[in-house]
Amino acid sequence: MMQSQITSRPRYRELVAEDTAGAHLLIVEGDTLTPRQMAALAAAFAPVAERMQTWLVSAPATALAPGRVRKLQTVEEAAATLEHMDEGFGIADRLYLQGTEPFMWMLAAAATRAGLSPTQIRMQHAGSLKRRVWCTHCHQTTENVTTNIATCAGCGRELLVRDHFSRRLGAFMGVMVDAEAPGEVPQREEVFP
Repeated sequence: MMQSQITSRPRYRELVAEDTAGAHLLIVEGDTLTPRQMAALAAAFAPVAERMQTWLVSAPATALAPGRVRKLQTVEEAAATLEHMDEGFGIADRLYLQGTEPFMWMLAAAATRAGLSPTQIRMQHAGSLKRRVWCTHCHQTTENVTTNIATCAGCGRELLVRDHFSRRLGAFMGVMVDAEAPGEVPQREEVFP
């Protein structure tokens, strides 16, 4: 489900520490990784651990990570902290994000508002395939969508969840499911578990 022919669909790569970068900030959605996966991530970033911070969001209290570790409770708290970092970002700094798409794109938007260029952000998907869906009719966003059809949180329309993705919005497009043939609504199925 992560591979698509739609060119707007983001493609994610395994996170790799960029040794030539200045500071490294890794933000992990803690409950998306097993302890084994977290250990592999820590090993991958070991060469830059002294120039690194790791923020664990919603992580178990015992979770281990590379560099200086900070634990945050929610993605909203992480986004607010990212936007108000006193030291800001340098041109050679890197932000690495690992977690679900809604998690990563919410933090990527916060980082962009804080002055980080999209070229400085690396992402690797982990965990659920749930989506954030933007309604093309009322422009509201519906969070944590796991089905092919979702009820819009704004206007209540039944939306067909498309594979077209907006990086600016950090969301997939949702269009009225029976706009072409009123009343013809396919069965709702869980396709993004």
